[in-house]
Amino acid sequence: MRNYTEQQLNENYEKFLAFIRKAFVNQPERMEKLLHMYSEDELGMELLLAPASGKAHFHSAYNGGYIDHVMNVCKNSIGQMKQFKENGGTIDFEVEELLFAALHHDLGKLGDGNHPYYVPNPSDWHVKNQGAIFTQNGELHYMDVTHRAIWLLQKYGISFTQKEMLGIMLADGLYNEASKKYFISYSEEFSLKTELPYLIHWADHMSCRIESSEYKNGIKF
Repeated sequence: MRNYTEQQLNENYEKFLAFIRKAFVNQPERMEKLLHMYSEDELGMELLLAPASGKAHFHSAYNGGYIDHVMNVCKNSIGQMKQFKENGGTIDFEVEELLFAALHHDLGKLGDGNHPYYVPNPSDWHVKNQGAIFTQNGELHYMDVTHRAIWLLQKYGISFTQKEMLGIMLADGLYNEASKKYFISYSEEFSLKTELPYLIHWADHMSCRIESSEYKNGIKF
């Protein structure tokens, strides 16, 4: 499990912002709105410190783990796209759409701007015996992480395409009961018309497994 210093946390935050500037250089208006959303006066401090999950054996359950996980998903989504194309798959979306969905699939884990999503678990027993380092904040309105992600993007006036929305909403794949109707369809007419959600889910799942493996193998950073 990673134990970042304050300097390392800040460096990772700056790398995250630099990634946005590079990935959306051809979309300057949207890029500026993203940078505003992630600024220190908005979601920046939560972004800096947020874990990606609550339990040690899940994935990146440490301060700064959110950025690590999201950047892994971005990297792996590009890798999945290249492999998909090399094996005959059709790329029916723009790279910016893929990266936008990858970057924001877990945005809801940054809370609502007033309350964080994860808070330190006050129960020493659960931390020690279950690895439940963080717990969800009961002060937040109850909703799926992906639903809060869409709400936050709307709150900051950030537009997104239908494909990007589907990529965010369906990132959990069949692990989310509500997503099954999208992935299990017996009608060509009423089925997903883009490959983007599949690639986001594969990239997210791969990233989670790699991060979990790092923890289980005792890799130190």
